[in-house]
Amino acid sequence: MTPQAPARSRPPRPRSQRTAFTLVELVVGIVIVALLAAAAATAINQLVRARTSAVSHRQAFSRASDAASRIALDLGAVTRDMNLSTCKVQVTSYGAPKQPRDELLLLVRSTRPVRGLSEVTGAAEGADQEVQYRLKDDAGAPTLWRRADVALDGIVDGGGIASPLIGGVQSLSLEAYDGTAWKEAWDSDSDGMPHAVRVVVTASSDDGKSTATARRVVAIDRVPLTPRSEESTSSSSSSSSGSGGGSGGTGGTGGTGQ
Repeated sequence: MTPQAPARSRPPRPRSQRTAFTLVELVVGIVIVALLAAAAATAINQLVRARTSAVSHRQAFSRASDAASRIALDLGAVTRDMNLSTCKVQVTSYGAPKQPRDELLLLVRSTRPVRGLSEVTGAAEGADQEVQYRLKDDAGAPTLWRRADVALDGIVDGGGIASPLIGGVQSLSLEAYDGTAWKEAWDSDSDGMPHAVRVVVTASSDDGKSTATARRVVAIDRVPLTPRSEESTSSSSSSSSGSGGGSGGTGGTGGTGQ
């Protein structure tokens, strides 16, 4: 027999590269993606909540500030006159101690027409006006109302045009200062003109999540301006008395000379 040649051993084949992930790798990847998604969702949620809170707070503060500034503007224009019957500052206390709903009645001097009919009818309304502030509930939401009317018409606390100014005003606190203490109620007819009036307004946002408080203190000059007629009379009398004193002095000098 012919001896057979030994069979040659084949070289090992190279292992093929893997084309898929193992189960452990898939689980780890899913967990990482879930963590990243949760972190991103949390960050976005915090940003949205912060933006909503900022908008709510800005809305509440804007309402409180606008209401307090509007009342302070009318207090700064309150009428001052030698005749106290043409002046009026009345503070009426209403509501609960923690949620006051005070009212304010003023006689102010303004060139802005109440009804705007002067151009149509030709009749001037005058510069003195009645201005009143109060809180009223409109569709369940408290709103600051302002009433304006031509002054000295016989009815001080009624008539004119009432219109809503600012919604969401939760409370309105008014106090008058008599020089020593703040008073919750005041009437210039019996108490005279106050030294100052303090206005505190609290307002809320539409969603009710934010509230803001604005404060204003308006000083009122209790010394009325001197009418021009009296100024001219006093100046003329002082000039005449001065000329008379000068003549007397001349006569006295002549007597001494004798």
